[in-house]
Amino acid sequence: MKHKPIAPLFFEEEKTHIKNSSVTRPKNSSSDRKTRFDKSVPMKFPVTDDENRQFRRVYQSLKTELQAESITHFFTMLVRFGLRHPEMLGKPSTYKNTETHKTVKPNQIEKELLIRLSIEWNLSERKTLHGVVFSVLRYIEKGGHLTREKVQPFRPNK
Repeated sequence: MKHKPIAPLFFEEEKTHIKNSSVTRPKNSSSDRKTRFDKSVPMKFPVTDDENRQFRRVYQSLKTELQAESITHFFTMLVRFGLRHPEMLGKPSTYKNTETHKTVKPNQIEKELLIRLSIEWNLSERKTLHGVVFSVLRYIEKGGHLTREKVQPFRPNK
């Protein structure tokens, strides 16, 4: 009595059939595809211990009102608010490269706006990001108010 194989893929005739079918399929290169606008790009900027404590206090006081899921989401909201109000932005006055970093995840449109701003200010992207976040922090400390509607992501024009 002859046994039937469990995996018929191991027969020579079927191997050649599978190889031939995979060769005829065209391969798409990833460079031809358009990047989604909402793809986030993690960016980091340094903060000192005092600045870190200051940010945590502000985050704790605003996280329920802004519905911030994490401190990274909160920082991203600060950047969005700052990019919507360029008149309040200023170059970073104090910038120290420290071991403690905070992360911001802007989408592709926000990233492009940050790059343009860094070219305008003639600074690195990290220093520009630092300047934007601290400008918004100064605005909040002076009595400024953020709402959920003011920190929504940038979207492309239709």
